[in-house]
Amino acid sequence: MAVIFIIVLAVGVGMPSFLRTYRGEILRSETSTLRSTIQHARYQAIVRQHAMMLNLDFSQQTYWIEMPDTVQTNWVQQVLDLSTNALAFTDGNMPDIGSSTNDLSTNAVILALPNTTRHEMVPPVRLVQLEAMDGTVSASGVASISFYPNGACQGGAILLGGSGDDKTGIEVDPLTSLSKLMPDAQTR
Repeated sequence: MAVIFIIVLAVGVGMPSFLRTYRGEILRSETSTLRSTIQHARYQAIVRQHAMMLNLDFSQQTYWIEMPDTVQTNWVQQVLDLSTNALAFTDGNMPDIGSSTNDLSTNAVILALPNTTRHEMVPPVRLVQLEAMDGTVSASGVASISFYPNGACQGGAILLGGSGDDKTGIEVDPLTSLSKLMPDAQTR
């Protein structure tokens, strides 16, 4: 009985600390994933030479990247201006366009992610708000940050919340589109 009591006592004392650590790791992981998505949006805007948008849906707790104002066709989304002839296919299937794609040394096929690829936040982490550089604060509906072909963006600060009072923020610089952590971020 004494051994069982000691085991139960040790689990009871250690469990709250373990849960706090676990929830903190989820918040750090989700923050890292969002920062990677921000960098990917910047990279896609530069490589494609077309504006890209990072959309944050506060009601669904999801975010995704999309290319605004793009005319969608059956298979070609955009022809990229690279040193080789490159085509992006939205559905991942290369159409039969003759013998021009047989020489892969001069023709590259780049598969694009579908526009509907969304990342869902892992509970208890949630999107709290987006504060744009002009001071506009969005905490409901869908808000966006645009990334431009020259490497700049609209900029802003994204606040993520965890369990309890755990919060972290990501600040996106408008000139470089680089993100940095704001560990003591607060809501406005």
